[in-house]
Amino acid sequence: MNNIATSLVKLAVLAAGAVIGTLVARWLEESLTTRAEEQSERDKTRYAQGLAPLQRNVEAQGEK
Repeated sequence: MNNIATSLVKLAVLAAGAVIGTLVARWLEESLTTRAEEQSERDKTRYAQGLAPLQRNVEAQGEK
């Protein structure tokens, strides 16, 4: 009986970890998508004004 109970607990923990991992991955994906959409809108606005898109920090640091 003890072995079955241990197996059930391990299975429950594994399932909970999978659910939490899925929720975190979904939240991060939505966050990154929102950030990319906002950056795209800013770049479109700048382009419409005849300005160049803003450089990202990584790109700006690489050119120095």
